[in-house]
Amino acid sequence: MSENKTNMSTMALVTKTMPFIIARILTYVIFAVIAFVFLGIMVGIGFLLLKMFGESAGAFIVVMLIALLVLYGGLRFVERYFLYMVKLGHVSVIVQLLDKGKVPDGKGMVAYGKDSVVENFGASNVAFLVDSMVHAAVRQIQRWIMRIGEMFRFIPGSQYVMGIISAIMSVSLNYIDEAVMSYVFLQKSKQKEESVWKSASDGVTLYAQSWKGVLKTAAIAVVFIYVFTIVVFLVLAFPLMFVSKIIAGDTEGLGFFLGFLALLGAWILTVLIKRALIDPVVTVMMVRSYQMSIRTLEPAIDLQQKLLGVSSNFRKLFNKAKDDVADEVPPNVAK
Repeated sequence: MSENKTNMSTMALVTKTMPFIIARILTYVIFAVIAFVFLGIMVGIGFLLLKMFGESAGAFIVVMLIALLVLYGGLRFVERYFLYMVKLGHVSVIVQLLDKGKVPDGKGMVAYGKDSVVENFGASNVAFLVDSMVHAAVRQIQRWIMRIGEMFRFIPGSQYVMGIISAIMSVSLNYIDEAVMSYVFLQKSKQKEESVWKSASDGVTLYAQSWKGVLKTAAIAVVFIYVFTIVVFLVLAFPLMFVSKIIAGDTEGLGFFLGFLALLGAWILTVLIKRALIDPVVTVMMVRSYQMSIRTLEPAIDLQQKLLGVSSNFRKLFNKAKDDVADEVPPNVAK
C-alpha cells in the first residue's frame, strides 16, 4: 500500500464530505416543498372533478396519476441534471481522501469535486453516458456471477442463499456503478493519461475481481436501507393517517381518499429522506469498500477476455475505450 493511502472509516468520510450531503438535503427539501404544493393543487382539482362527476372516482384517479408522473419526472430531472454532478463530485473527493488523506491545498472540497468532474468528463451528458454503460455492464456481470452460483443448486438450501445474494446485488447495483466510476478519478489522480472509457472498462474488470469483498459491504448497506425505509415510512404514515382521520370525520368516502393521500405523502417523504440522507452514506460505504478491495489488484487480462464474452454491454465499453485510443494515434503512425 502506498504511504499516502489511508484507511479512513466510513463515518470519517461522511463527516469530511458533509458539504455534499448538505447540498443534497437542501435540494430535496426544496423539491419536497414544491412537490407537496403541487400535489395539494392537484388534489383540489381532483376533488372538484369528483363533485362534478358525482360518485365516479375515475377522474380523481386520473388526476392523481398525472400528478405522480409529473412529480416522478421532476425528480428524475433534478437528479439527472444537478444532483448527479454533485454525486460524482462527492465520489471524486472520497477517492482523494482515501488516496491522499486530503484534497489539494488551496482548493475547497466542493470546488475540487466540481473541477475533478469537469476535468474527467467535460460535461454531464458524457459522465451520464459512461455511468449508464458501466451500470449496464455491471448488471450483466452480476447475472453471470449468479449463473455460476447455480452450479451449486444440488446443495440443500443453496437456492435460498443465492436468492438472498441476488436480492442484495440487485439493490446494491444502484451504488456499485458509482464505486466503479471512482476508478476513473483514481486513475486521474495518479496522472494516468488514459481515456475515461479505458478507466471505466478496467474499473468494471476490477469489480468482477473483487465482487466478494464488495458484496459484504453491500449486504450491510441493503439491510440498512430496508430497515431505514420501513421505520421512517411507519413513523410518517401513522401521524399523517391520524390527521386525515380527524379531518375526514364522519364524511363518507372522504376518509378513504385522505387516508390514501396520507400514505402517498408518507411514501414520498420517505423516498426523499432516503435519497437525501441514506444514498450518499451508502455511496461512501460502497466506494470505500471498492477502493480498499482493489488497492493491490491490477485488471486481469484473462478475466477481461471472459467478460467480453459474457457481457455485451462490457464489450461496448471496452470497444469504446479501444476506439478512443485509435483516434489518438497520429495518421502517419497508424498502419
